[in-house]
Amino acid sequence: MKASPRTAVLIGEDIACDRRVLTSLAEYPVPEVVDVVKEAAAATGFSFHAYWRAAGALFSALLRGRRLWSLLGRQYGLGSQEIAGGLSVSLRSFVRAQQGARRLRGRLESVRLIHAHDLFCGVVGLELSKRSGAALVYDAHEIEFHRNRRNSWLRTAFDAAVERSVISGACEVRVVNEPIAGLYARIHDVPPGRLRVVLNDHFVQCWQKGSIAEPARDALAVVYVGGGVRGRQLERLAAEANRFRIPVHAFFIGEVPEVARAGGWMLGARDYEGELRSLVAACRCVMWCCVDDVCLSYRLALPNKFFQALAVGIPVVAAADTYLAEVVQAYDLGFTYDGRNFAAIVDGLRSPGFADLVGSVRRFRLALSAGSVRI
Repeated sequence: MKASPRTAVLIGEDIACDRRVLTSLAEYPVPEVVDVVKEAAAATGFSFHAYWRAAGALFSALLRGRRLWSLLGRQYGLGSQEIAGGLSVSLRSFVRAQQGARRLRGRLESVRLIHAHDLFCGVVGLELSKRSGAALVYDAHEIEFHRNRRNSWLRTAFDAAVERSVISGACEVRVVNEPIAGLYARIHDVPPGRLRVVLNDHFVQCWQKGSIAEPARDALAVVYVGGGVRGRQLERLAAEANRFRIPVHAFFIGEVPEVARAGGWMLGARDYEGELRSLVAACRCVMWCCVDDVCLSYRLALPNKFFQALAVGIPVVAAADTYLAEVVQAYDLGFTYDGRNFAAIVDGLRSPGFADLVGSVRRFRLALSAGSVRI
């Protein structure tokens, strides 16, 4: 898409380590970056319009919720044990987004392109694009209606209805892989021409054929890069690493969790790429990419850390029964972890076949870069 004379990029959190946002910023000449969460927090006064819109989205959720959950049940075996748990959080978020958009109208009235990152930003962007006529690009980042949280029947349906509305007003919808593109096409009836897969492959291409040496010694290490949040199976990693006496090198974005401090993990710098490359040259490393099966977004994810592993040429460990595990198995990119087989993963790291695994990772990197593989 050609850059317009004036572009607004809407964000909702610190983007210092958000490669997806930083990559999109590079597409546009001198974009205005707007933290819509801060703007919404500063908004004052009662808005009948915001609550009216929320009521409309709730009505749409009631109409379409049965179809949504039927599809989620048939396709993914998902159900919901709660009727409306967490709905109030989504309702308040929607109202705040509407109020934030109202606060921003004058400031962004001349914008010709709005790039919204996540659903909250998408709600703001939709309201602004309606007023200004600006084109809207919506980047979902993940499956926004079924994330790591309380996914009750009505809350999921409500967020899906809100997202459907945002998508209906967008000229382009970006998702992170092919399965999520297929899901969004079915859930939101998005025409293929408006859906674009943008992988989380935003890392400096430090990998070149033959540029990464084989590990100089047979020392083992597990690497983790990312947030120290629940759902990433960090407690399991700590227990397994302690049991098999394998060091964990962690590069956390944000706060360091207690499990890492208690486990004596080696904590790297936030700007970690040079340190990670040195580690890979010294040890037989594997990247921990496991998640709990708590939401559809996790189950279908291809996370940043997977692409970072590809960039430096090391295998990954993926949780069983996830899409990442399917990719790992199909292309021989590492190991799957089912909660009981860490010993086999350690054996794989120590075996002569580790070199073949690294070779598979590098061949896959080439195929992905050439566009001959779609994931």
